[in-house]
Amino acid sequence: MFLTRFRQLFTSGVFVCLILLGVIGCAPAKQNSATYDVSNASIRTPMAGRTVTAGYFDFKNNSAATVTIVGVSGDVAASIEMHTIKKIDDQMRMRPLPEVSVAPGAEVNFVSGGNHLMLFDVQLGDSPSILKIELANGVIVEAPFQHTQLIDSD
Repeated sequence: MFLTRFRQLFTSGVFVCLILLGVIGCAPAKQNSATYDVSNASIRTPMAGRTVTAGYFDFKNNSAATVTIVGVSGDVAASIEMHTIKKIDDQMRMRPLPEVSVAPGAEVNFVSGGNHLMLFDVQLGDSPSILKIELANGVIVEAPFQHTQLIDSD
């Protein structure tokens, strides 16, 4: 009796639909790649003998809701922190930046002298490094970061 009932479910497609619904329901939500744009992404090659460096990128929020960047990670560094530069007692000082909100349609820039990434215990390869920009809504935006040399004007 059980086998007959099982065969009926399987051949009617109900069983297949139930399996597919279970798999789809368990899969993480995929982001629309057009929802967020990452551009001008780069990591400075550390100076000889150093393992700490900086990273920069522009992040555009094309969604209809404010998003918050809460972290950045990647296999090229033991840790990556978001930092900003603030004027304190007439001196520019670097401070940790726990999160960055990006309004709908807005863009934030991580640049030298402003918001930026600090990468610790860096080991860069020959090809661009993939970093993961983590949003408070659970979305992770992966982007390739080019490796660039420090120039005298920086």
